[in-house]
This record gives sequence, structure tokens and C-alpha cells, in this order.
Amino acid sequence: MALEFDGFDAWRAIAESPGIFAPLRADAAKSARAALVKYLKTKTLGILELRAARKALGKDLFRLLIDGMKDTEVKALVTRLDKHHPEVKTGDAAWRRQHLLALAKGDAEPCEKPAKPVKKQSKSSRKRKDEPQNGEWFASAGAVRRR
Repeated sequence: MALEFDGFDAWRAIAESPGIFAPLRADAAKSARAALVKYLKTKTLGILELRAARKALGKDLFRLLIDGMKDTEVKALVTRLDKHHPEVKTGDAAWRRQHLLALAKGDAEPCEKPAKPVKKQSKSSRKRKDEPQNGEWFASAGAVRRR
């Protein structure tokens, strides 16, 4: 009978006894960062989960996590969380990081989807009032005369 290894219990034990596990310090940091970045990349992550993660990690550790992410990872995350913001595509990497941190902190909210502009109908596409809907000009149009 195989028992399931609980990673959270292992990380907790390592954190409680850093002197014993000192040789694992770099590996623990690397695996924790990888796991947290993977969590941030999940498709189900929304604004509420992002804010909960920031609260659980603390603002300093969360900032270090975001600062350590690749620019492409930050861009993908910001694009998914605030896809209607006008500067998402045009902003630089530094702006995206700051915006992501502001979203996580609650200082910024995702932008709403912009309303589509009303298209004006061109004169040629409007139907004339006196023009019949069927394209027939007279009721007898298409009738054949018998002789």
C-alpha cells in the first residue's frame, strides 16, 4: 500500500528547520518559485485568486515573485486578467508589472469591455421608402399576357 507524499507538509518541515535542510535552500526556493509561477499561469486564476495569493504570500514576497517572472509570462497574465485595458498591448514590460501589482493589491480594477461604436448606415444601403421589399415594382410584374 503506497502512501501519498504531501508536498506541503514537506515544505513546512523544511521551513521549520532551515538549519537542518540548509543544503536544500536553493532547491527549495527554485521549486517554490516554479510552483507559484505555475499557479499564476493557471487558466482559472482570476482577480480574486490573485489578490488572495498576494495576501497569503505577503506584499514583499509577492513582489519578488512578479519581478522574477519573464516578461512574456507577465504579459500573458495581464492580458488574461485585464484584456480590455487600452495599454495592455502598447505598454512596456515595466508598465505591465506595475499594473499587475496594482491589480493584485486592489489599487486597479480590470477595465470593462468598451462599447462598440454605432455604425452609420450609408445612403446606398438604405432602402427607399417607395421601393418595394421584394424588388417588384408592380403587382403585375412577371405576369405573362395571353393571346
